[in-house]
Amino acid sequence: MTTIGQKTGSKVLITSRRDVLPAALCCKEVVPLGNLEDDEFLALFKHHAFSGAEIRDQRLRLRLEEISEKIAKRLGQSPLAARTVGSQLSRTKNITEWEAPLNTDKMSAPMGALFLFPKGYQYYIDELVPLWMAEGLVDSSNRNTRMEDVGRDYFKKLASGSFFKSASNEDDRYVMHDLLHDLAESLSKEDCFRLEDDEMTEIPRTVRHLSVRVKRMEKHKQSICNLHHLRTVICLDPLLDDVSDLFHKILQNMKKLRVLYLKCYNRWKLPESIGELKHLRYLNISRTSISEYPRSLCTLYHLQSLHANYVGNILGDKLCNLTKLRHHGEFQIPNIGKLTSLQSLYEYEVQKKKGYELRQLRDLNELGGSLYVTNLENVTGKVEALESKLYQKSHLKYLNLAWSSENGVDSEDSLHLEIMDGLKPPPQLSRLRIRGYKSGTYPNWLLEPSYFSSLESFELTDCPWLEGLPTDTNVLSHCSKLGLHNVPNLKTLSCLPVGLTELGIDQCPLLMFVTRNELEQHDMRQNMMKAEDLASKLSQILDVNSFSVLRRSLLQEYSSLMQMSTLMDDDISEHLQTISRALEAEEDKVLVEESVVKTWLCCHEQRIGLIYGRSIEQLLVPPSGLHELYLSSCTITDGALAICLGGLSSLEILELTDIMILTALPSEEVFENLAKLTNLIIGSCYGLRSLGGLAASASITQLTLSTCPCLELAHGERFMPVSLEYLTTFACVLRADFFGRGLPNLKSISMHRCRSSESLLVDLCILEGLSSLQLQSLTLQGVPKLTAECILPLRVHKSLHVSSSVLLKRMLSAECFTFPRVLTLQDLKDPSVSFEGSANFSSLKNLNLYCCEMESLPRNLERLSSLEGLIISSCPNITSLPVLPPSLQRISIYDCEVLKNNCRAPDGESWPKISHIRWKDI
Repeated sequence: MTTIGQKTGSKVLITSRRDVLPAALCCKEVVPLGNLEDDEFLALFKHHAFSGAEIRDQRLRLRLEEISEKIAKRLGQSPLAARTVGSQLSRTKNITEWEAPLNTDKMSAPMGALFLFPKGYQYYIDELVPLWMAEGLVDSSNRNTRMEDVGRDYFKKLASGSFFKSASNEDDRYVMHDLLHDLAESLSKEDCFRLEDDEMTEIPRTVRHLSVRVKRMEKHKQSICNLHHLRTVICLDPLLDDVSDLFHKILQNMKKLRVLYLKCYNRWKLPESIGELKHLRYLNISRTSISEYPRSLCTLYHLQSLHANYVGNILGDKLCNLTKLRHHGEFQIPNIGKLTSLQSLYEYEVQKKKGYELRQLRDLNELGGSLYVTNLENVTGKVEALESKLYQKSHLKYLNLAWSSENGVDSEDSLHLEIMDGLKPPPQLSRLRIRGYKSGTYPNWLLEPSYFSSLESFELTDCPWLEGLPTDTNVLSHCSKLGLHNVPNLKTLSCLPVGLTELGIDQCPLLMFVTRNELEQHDMRQNMMKAEDLASKLSQILDVNSFSVLRRSLLQEYSSLMQMSTLMDDDISEHLQTISRALEAEEDKVLVEESVVKTWLCCHEQRIGLIYGRSIEQLLVPPSGLHELYLSSCTITDGALAICLGGLSSLEILELTDIMILTALPSEEVFENLAKLTNLIIGSCYGLRSLGGLAASASITQLTLSTCPCLELAHGERFMPVSLEYLTTFACVLRADFFGRGLPNLKSISMHRCRSSESLLVDLCILEGLSSLQLQSLTLQGVPKLTAECILPLRVHKSLHVSSSVLLKRMLSAECFTFPRVLTLQDLKDPSVSFEGSANFSSLKNLNLYCCEMESLPRNLERLSSLEGLIISSCPNITSLPVLPPSLQRISIYDCEVLKNNCRAPDGESWPKISHIRWKDI
C-alpha cells in the first residue's frame, strides 16, 4: 500500500457493509452498491458453476444451463453465494447433484440448522452432524455407510465449497461467512427462527426449529407453547428467570420435539415431563447445573445422542434400554453391550462385577474414534479377551489398552501376554497405546510385519519388561509418532520409522546415548558439582511451594538409578535407601539437606562411570523430518545431543527435562541449522551450566527454563535469541542485567520463584531493563522483593499475574500504573486485600483469584467500573460476596464449598447479588 500510495493519481477503494466509516479513512465519497441486475448475477453464477472441465455434450450443457438459471433465482442476489454454490457445482456435471439445491428440503433444512446459531458461531463437526441426524437430514438408506460418515462428508463438501472456513485458533472448528449466514436465513425463514429480542412477543406459528438467546423466557412462554409442530429447541445462553416450572409447561406442549439443546438450564433437577418427548433424538444438557434426573429419561427409546453430567451414576442401570443410542457423554453404563448402535465410547473400565465385563464390547462393532480400555487386570485370561472381538471394530482409529498402575504385580506376568494376544485390534487402526503391560514379549499380532495397514502412532507407557521395539521394523513403518514413557528395561532403539515427526523418550535409563569422542575422554568427573554447592543452590531457588518439583525429579532419579544399579561397578544400595527415606519423609526440606544431595551425587558419579565405561558409542539419530522431540529422565551426553539435533532442520519443538548428565547446550552451528525451532523447554537439568549457542537461533519464539541450579542467567542479549517473544523462568538464578535492552521482541514474561545471583540473595530485587519493556502479559510469582523502580514503569497490555501482596500494594499505590485487561491474583497469603490506591483500573475487564487465603473479596471491588468477568477458584476462606460492580457479566466459582452454598438460588445469602448476572458457573 505504501509503494502504491506514492504514485501520482493512486486511489484506494474500500468496500464495507456499513455506511458509517471511521474518520481515519478520510472518505470523501460513499457509493452505495445496489444488487446486480438479474442477467449480471446469472452471468456471475455461471462463471463459477461452469469453470470446471469443458462440457462437450451440448444436451447436457443446455440442461445444466436451465438448472443454473433456477438456482440463481434462489441465491438472493448474493455474489458470495454465487461464487460458493457455483464453485461447488463446478466439481460435478451430475444432473441430480445440480438439482439438489432446487429441492427446498435438501437445501433449506441443513442451512436452517446452521442459521439457528448466531453469526460468528464456531461450528464443531462432531456436534453438528448428530444434530443433522436427529432432524432427519442425513441419508440413512446405505447400510454399508455409517450416518456419521455421510454427515461428515456433507460437511466437508460444504467446507470445500467455502460455506465454512477453519476458525483461526481451532483446527476442528469452523465459522460461516456473515453473507452466507444471511443466505441460510433467507432459505429457512419460514421454518427456522432465532429469538434474540427480549421485547419480541410474536413467533411465526410455522416455525419448526427455534433457537433462543433472550435473557428471560417467561414473557415468551405462551408464544413458544403455540408452536405445536416444533422439532428443534436450542437455548445457547443462560436465562435469568427460574426455568424449572417454565420448561415443564413448555415441554408438555412439544410432543414432536426431536432436538433439545440446553446451555441455559439453571436448576438442579430435570423435569419429569422430559419423558413425554417420545420422538426426541438429541438431548444435550452437559453444560447445565442439572445433577438430578427422572427415571422417565430412560424411556426415550428413539434417543440417538445423550450428553449430560453425572447421569451414568444416577440412571446407569436403566440407560442400556436406550437401544438406539449412538452417542453419549463420558460416563459408565452397565450392560453397555446392549447398545449395539453406539458410535463412540471414549473409556471403558473393566470391572469384576456383572455388567462391566470386557465381553460387553463384543457386539459394539460400530464404535469409531477413540476407545480407552482400562483396568485390564480384571480380565481373567485370553478367552475373555477374545470375547471382546476388538479386531471386528473396523471404525476405530485410536485404541488405548491399559492395566492399572496399582495392580500389585512387580514381576513379569505371563497372563499379560495371553490377554494382549486376545486383544487383537482392527488392522485399520491409526493410533495404538499400551500401558502397564508387564511382559517382556510382544503379542503375536505386533510381530506380524504387514498386520497394520496405516498405524501412525505407537506409544508404550509403564512397560517395565520390554527391552526394545517390535523386532520387525515394518510393523511401525508408517508411524509418524513414537512415544516411550517409563520403559525402564529398554536398551536399544531399532531403526526409527523414516516418516517420524514426533518422538518422545521418558524414563528409559538404560538407553544411554554417548559419542565415541566422549568415550575416549574416559573421565568426566571434573564436571561434577560439590555437594555443598548444589545443596545450597537448590535450597535457595526452591521454597516451600516448589519442593514438589524437586520431589518429582528425585523420585524419577531414584527409579532410574535403581534400574542402572545392577550394571554399576560399586554397590549403591545404601545410597538408594537414603534417597528412599528422604522421599518418604514428610518434611520437604529433607530433600535439600547436604547429606541427601551428597548421596545422590555419589550415585550420579557411578552413573557417569557406567556411561563413559562403555566400549561402543550409541547415538540417537532421528529422521531429518522430525518436528517434535521430547527427552526426559534419560541419558544423553552433550556430544550425543549435538549429533542428535545436527540433522533436524525441520524440528519445531524441543523439550529436555530431568537430564542430569547434560552440562551444555549445542553450539551456534547446531542452533543455526535448527531453522524451524520455535519452542524450547529445559527443566530440572541439575548439571546444566551453559546455554551454548542458543543466541544464534533466529527462529525460537518461546523459551522455558526451569530448575537448573547451576545455570546463571545474565546478559540476556548475549545468550538469548533476538527472536524471543515468550519467556518463562521457574526457580532460576538471574543476574540483575539479565533483561538488558537486547530482547526487543519480548511480548510475555513469566517469572516463578527466581532468585538473584548476587551471593544468592533470598529474593530477587533488581532487574535492569525490565521497566523498559512493552509486554502483552506478565507473571510474577515468588519474586515479592522486586523494587518499585522495576515494576511501576512497566506497561502490560493484556494480562498481569501476581502472587505477592507486597507487589500488589506497590502497584495499587502508584498513580502511573495502569492495570491491564486481565488481573490474576494467586497464592496471596494476606487475610484481606484492598483495591484502594491511585492506580488506574479503567482497562480492567477480568479479575481472577486462585488459591488465595483471603477471607473476603478485595475491598472497594465496586470501584472496578469496567469489570466484566470474575473467577474465584480454590479460595475456601471466602464465604460470601460483597457488593459487585454493576458492569459484571460473568462470575465463576470453583472449589469454594461455603461460598457455593451461599450463592445457591433462591435462598443463598449472596444470591441476590448475582441473580441479575447472566453468565454464572458455580
